[in-house]
Amino acid sequence: MNNSRVFFILLFACLHLKVAFSTHIVGGELNYRQLTGNEYEITLTVYRDCFGGQAPFDDPASIGVFDDQGNLVASTYANITSQGRIPNLINSPCLTPPTNICYEVATYVYTTTLPPRPGGYQLVYQRCCRNYSVLNIYNVSYTGATYIATIPDSIIVAHNSNPIFNQLPPTFICEDAPFTFDHSATDPDGDSIVYEICVPLQGADQNNPRPQPPNAPPYLPIQWENSFSLANPFGGVPLTIDPRTGLLRATPSTSGQFVYGVCAKEYRNGVYLGETKRDFQANVVPCPMITVASIFSPTIVCGSLTAAFTNNSYNAATYTWDFGDLSTTLDTSTGKNPSWTYPDTGVYTSTLIAYSGINSLCNDTAYGIVKVYPIFFADFNVNNVHCSPDFEFLDASYGVGGLANFWKWDLGDGTTSSSPNVSHTYQQAGLYEISLVTSTDSSCLDTMIQTISVLEPPVAIFDTEIDTCTHTVMTHNSSTNTALSIWNFSGYYDVVGEEPQYRYLQEGVHEIYMVAFSDSSCIDTTVRLISLPPLPKANFNYSVTDCDSVVRFTNLSKNSIQYLWKYGDETESIDFSPTHTYSLSGSIPVKLVSTSVNNCSDTVSKDIYFISYKGASFATKVDSCSGLTRFVDVTDNAVAYLWDFGDGHTDTSKNPVHAYSADGNYLARLTVNGESACPDSASRYTRFESPLGELLYVPNSFTPNGDGLNDEFKISVFRPCEQYSIVIFNRWGQIVFESEDAGNAVWDGTFKSKMAEEGVYVYLLKSDTQQKKGVAYLTR
Repeated sequence: MNNSRVFFILLFACLHLKVAFSTHIVGGELNYRQLTGNEYEITLTVYRDCFGGQAPFDDPASIGVFDDQGNLVASTYANITSQGRIPNLINSPCLTPPTNICYEVATYVYTTTLPPRPGGYQLVYQRCCRNYSVLNIYNVSYTGATYIATIPDSIIVAHNSNPIFNQLPPTFICEDAPFTFDHSATDPDGDSIVYEICVPLQGADQNNPRPQPPNAPPYLPIQWENSFSLANPFGGVPLTIDPRTGLLRATPSTSGQFVYGVCAKEYRNGVYLGETKRDFQANVVPCPMITVASIFSPTIVCGSLTAAFTNNSYNAATYTWDFGDLSTTLDTSTGKNPSWTYPDTGVYTSTLIAYSGINSLCNDTAYGIVKVYPIFFADFNVNNVHCSPDFEFLDASYGVGGLANFWKWDLGDGTTSSSPNVSHTYQQAGLYEISLVTSTDSSCLDTMIQTISVLEPPVAIFDTEIDTCTHTVMTHNSSTNTALSIWNFSGYYDVVGEEPQYRYLQEGVHEIYMVAFSDSSCIDTTVRLISLPPLPKANFNYSVTDCDSVVRFTNLSKNSIQYLWKYGDETESIDFSPTHTYSLSGSIPVKLVSTSVNNCSDTVSKDIYFISYKGASFATKVDSCSGLTRFVDVTDNAVAYLWDFGDGHTDTSKNPVHAYSADGNYLARLTVNGESACPDSASRYTRFESPLGELLYVPNSFTPNGDGLNDEFKISVFRPCEQYSIVIFNRWGQIVFESEDAGNAVWDGTFKSKMAEEGVYVYLLKSDTQQKKGVAYLTR
């Protein structure tokens, strides 16, 4: 019976049993797909049972984005993009369609931009609650679920999408029946996938069933109830999964609801990138009417002709075996686990028919392979003369049938032999795959394969590339047949590496030696001469007259022919020793770049300091809302500022903002460069009157019943000083009304073109500088 037929028969036999389940979240998984650049498509899949009308799918669902330290980076509300029931398909005459089973799946898809971040990101969705009747989770009524997906650091991989499971998981499986399901996934990037049974994660609870945003990591695994574990979440034959194919197998022994997890881990070039974790609830139910034929295959027989068969069939009344022995018509049996002695070694096909005790249309047939071999192993030893192409191959085969009397050698270069031992000289170096096929009777064969390396003495060859500006020498090793290279740059063989770099501290002529070693300890040596020119050295001094803006620079650079001055005021010069007039004063960063004849450069930076005369001047502006006095149009580029606001307060910033405490006229005075030899002052009167301020009124209730009295929710702002936006939420956290202009916004008490429910609503007012929130009651 093929896997797909087994799956559907088991599924629908289980669906036929009438079982009542309450409606809860039963599983989910989270996927992401990197589109282009930093744009990602996020897909959340959630499963639920739909009887009872409880715990509907979140719409929208709150998905959080956390960094590797557990800090919330972003939170998104995603709406359902598709929703539907998992169909109850039937292809077995032994079962009738179910009428009381309902499973739904919802998918949320949205795109978002996530720039590269050290440590990557973790996408998270949390929901409570699971079915209280789940048997394998401790304290299940308070155990929610967390679905996660990890986006790796861009240093590890620049572009990545996590694996996507190929099939919807089976919701019902049969008690005491062998169960097989393909949990394989597809990786959009073609990365390798390794499958594991893994522990689902806890999440939200009854006190906060859908956190918005989700709680921060780390997340705890579920706690198994006694007698259940990661290796055995169903009871009965332990759950297993093929790490390469994702094929899941189990034989559950107890009816009920069980939660398990499957992880598809992705690797690129051997590096772990992340995983997709599927969390799902399976329902195990009796399936009394189904019959499944199953043989443990292949049946292997070594050193004997008698094969013992293992019958894994389910719910069969009787059996008929045909062992595939073509030498007789008596190779049959009606036993459950029979054995058969074959006339010779070879490969046979056995057939098992499992008969239903209820309906002959429910009989099932399975086929198995039987391989009958004598015990025998091919083996050989290799002798090699070091640093030479001479090899000797010695037969070491052994087995129950005696010593080998048949040999077939393939030495990997087109040479073959039928002798037990072979000596051979290879004409070229390289890797060769040696194959020996041997047997005691030349019909039951075994093969031994071993790879050898034919070596040659190494040849040491290298070239150099010189960075004359840093005196750094880069080597390019073109040696052949080497396993290790040791270098001498400074009189000692102290550098190991294939192509090392070395930086010299002095110009002049230098010798570089390289010794090449093969993996057989063979040696070759070579040497090269290099010449390094002198490097430029940038340096300068400066002078300036007191209270002047003219600075005179003296160039002290060496080994240079070109110069670039950066004066620190966004101007430059290429003169040798220039003079520059500044509008700035105080500490100014000046940079000199000196360039040599080899186009090498050196840079020196110095902070020069001087004070030039600056005339004091300013103006004032009074903010009618805040009452703050701002001092503007202030003298630029002074070294120091001292303000006397005329009310006993002072300040040293360039453009201060001052709050006068009483109405009146105040004489403000500014002194620039006051502690230097170049001070100047200016004064002016400023008038201060206390502002009346903004008045904001928000109603705490309204009655949208159409009677013309208090039918609308709106705020009133008198003497406005700020622009407010408004957002109103219902008790589920859904946005029922929003506007960028709260002062002119009116909510009529409707949501999605329908009258909103009575109850408490939360409003949030925001401006550029503050936010206010409160509640309002909607009654009719």
